[in-house]
Amino acid sequence: MKTILFVTVSAAALALGAPAIAQTVSAASAENESAITQTGDSNRATVTQNQTQQTATISQSGASHQATVLQGEQGGGATIGNVATITQQARAAGGGKAEGNISQESNNNVATLDQTGDGRAFISQGISNNFRNGGSNTASITQTDTNVASANPSSSTIRNIAGIVQDGSENDATISQDGDANVALLNQGASADNIAFNNTATIGQTGRDHVLDANQAGSNNILNATQTGEDNVANTLQSGNLNFAVVTQGDSANEASVEQKGNSNIATVLQTGSANDVGDASPDATPGPYNVNPAYSGTSYSPTVVGLKQNGNNNEAYVSQAGGGDAVIEQIGDRNFAGTVQTGADTQLDVRQEGDDNIVTTTRNQDIYLAQNNDRSYIQVDQIGNLNQAVLNQTGADNTIDVMQSGNNNLATVTQAGAFGTSLITQTGSENTATSTQGANSYSSISQTGNLNIATATQGASDYSSIAQNGSANVVTVTQN
Repeated sequence: MKTILFVTVSAAALALGAPAIAQTVSAASAENESAITQTGDSNRATVTQNQTQQTATISQSGASHQATVLQGEQGGGATIGNVATITQQARAAGGGKAEGNISQESNNNVATLDQTGDGRAFISQGISNNFRNGGSNTASITQTDTNVASANPSSSTIRNIAGIVQDGSENDATISQDGDANVALLNQGASADNIAFNNTATIGQTGRDHVLDANQAGSNNILNATQTGEDNVANTLQSGNLNFAVVTQGDSANEASVEQKGNSNIATVLQTGSANDVGDASPDATPGPYNVNPAYSGTSYSPTVVGLKQNGNNNEAYVSQAGGGDAVIEQIGDRNFAGTVQTGADTQLDVRQEGDDNIVTTTRNQDIYLAQNNDRSYIQVDQIGNLNQAVLNQTGADNTIDVMQSGNNNLATVTQAGAFGTSLITQTGSENTATSTQGANSYSSISQTGNLNIATATQGASDYSSIAQNGSANVVTVTQN
């Protein structure tokens, strides 16, 4: 047996004070259908369906609408194959916001929410409840802001908020937002049996002052996020193995963070324009004219900057930050290693490795993360070639290390004790060795062009040293106390 319910509410009926519409469909058989159409302002519609293969459609035009679809037995047996669609169309500029909510339990459900104008849209699928496991659900939210931007928006001005939560595996989520000052939230995670894999998410935001916060837990997940415009923020986290994340930001003053926990993950951040940050997960106090306040959207951010890009096999990049640092690691090749633990304020690490078996470490021939525990420490390393090593140690604040290695089997070692030390090493060729040991307020520069050169500079406090070697098998030692 099929049950079909259709309800239409007009503006004239609303003028007479018609009540909100609520439907509960709980027939003994499945394949129930519900359709509600409302025109005017301040309408309310709720559909509750308790069986499988059900269809619910709510269409509202006007301002200040609320629509809710609940499909599932709220803790009973599995309810699968349901379809829910909410459409909330254009309203006059300055009218109230629309709110749409879809909740679907179990598997193989489809949810679509389309809003024009300021809106709040939330979809929850595959709710883990008792023995129930979610999975193979599809969710799509489209929000288009047609209103004229305010000349003096407030600090909490957010046009649209879209949120999707999916439990289980093989789910697909899509969020598309067009306008300014929108927030997109995504969470794809484990179900009741703690399994999550093969989830896919696509998020696109066009305009400016957007915030994107996406989280995926499990394995073989794919996240593709695109922000077009200025002053956008993207914060992504993937926990598990074999995950893939791409964040693309166009225009200027954008900030992106990609954090991956697990093995064999791939992260890519592509930014075009000027004044962009790879990895800033904390929006500026005033990221744009709307001054979007992330706290208003219910999201949270940590004041860290992490930018990661890996292209190759068995590369390892690690960043741990607790003091507002900035870390960018780019690895192209195989078996490269670079990592840092930053606890100081305003610390920076910039490592670019192109080739195989290059390492940036604190101990020769060992993969040990750098430690930047003091404020305003800066390390930059460029390694082009194979089997190059940069062995770096900093103790003290305001130190700078800059190492450039081009060739194979080069070794650069820098130890800085004290503050305001600067050490520069450039190696072009193969099997060169450069060692710099510094006290406070010292400056050392070593340049090696050729092969098998050895240079050693040992400095106390407030010393200056410059070494240049051209050719092969040259040996220079400078000692300053």
